[in-house]
Amino acid sequence: MDREQFIRASVTTRVYEKNLLTSNNIQRLVDSSNLSEAISLLNDSSYGEFMKDINRNEEYEKALLSMLKESYKKIRKISPDKNLIVFLEEKYNFHNLKVLVKELIQDADYSTAYMDIGTIDLSAIKKAIKSDFKTFDDVYITYAQNALDLYEDTKDPQDIDLSLDRNFYQKLLIDAKNLAFDSLVDFTRQRIDLVNLKSLLRIKGQNQSIDLLKKALIDGGFINKNNFILGFNQDMGLLANFFINEKTYPLVKKALDSKDLKEATRMIEKAIDDYLLDFAKDSKKVSYGPEVILGYLINREMEIKNLRIILVAKQNMLSREFIEERLRNLYV
Repeated sequence: MDREQFIRASVTTRVYEKNLLTSNNIQRLVDSSNLSEAISLLNDSSYGEFMKDINRNEEYEKALLSMLKESYKKIRKISPDKNLIVFLEEKYNFHNLKVLVKELIQDADYSTAYMDIGTIDLSAIKKAIKSDFKTFDDVYITYAQNALDLYEDTKDPQDIDLSLDRNFYQKLLIDAKNLAFDSLVDFTRQRIDLVNLKSLLRIKGQNQSIDLLKKALIDGGFINKNNFILGFNQDMGLLANFFINEKTYPLVKKALDSKDLKEATRMIEKAIDDYLLDFAKDSKKVSYGPEVILGYLINREMEIKNLRIILVAKQNMLSREFIEERLRNLYV
């Protein structure tokens, strides 16, 4: 990847970064006494232009989504390599594929569940599958068809998610390699390891079988899948040893210090996001390059995730402790 191509886009992105919320902004939101006060604070921020479009405070999700869509639109417009943006959009592509597959199976309309972000043509995919095309020249059609075929074999709805989750991370790895962006490849492989650990903890915590774990594990990480299978019956504290040579070891060790499986699983979920933010923070170390663009979008997404945590808590009158233990490290 030619870093020189990103000079102009990096300069523009640095300007966009000035509209990200500061730690002080987030702290004031945490300190707010109720949802109405939190919304009032957001009205005075870069979110104000989107907040004016909602009729009730409880409709804040519309404003958050509008900000997310606008951020992607601006970065897609200036990025010299659109495939870089596709890497981050893949999660929305696969979310939409899950919705589409469930629509086909249940013959229902879940159009309100689709995310209006991503690059795939959902109507074309649905038409191709309904037409029973035997040759698929679109990889996303193949992913959707594979999930449908697996469901037809097992009649187990969770197999839809398992199939598409595996394809999602495999596609991320393909995207990163095609971009010839070595640090992004390594990051993706380490993320796969964290996701595999989360699957182990979740399945173990739900007293489900090791066979389900075998189906859930994803190829492509630095840690061999067999280690997670062997770890299924090991003491939770020993699982950190799998990560001892990885950058993610401190995050994993902290999570697994908890003796409660449910809490450890929640902390690993948070660790996955925190590791994503660590990758984004590296963009501050360079003057220009693809990291700057990725860093901005990652920070925006995590900002919105933090806002969602705060606003849901305010709406439901949940405790400050509930908020603070769930906020991502961007502002903590």
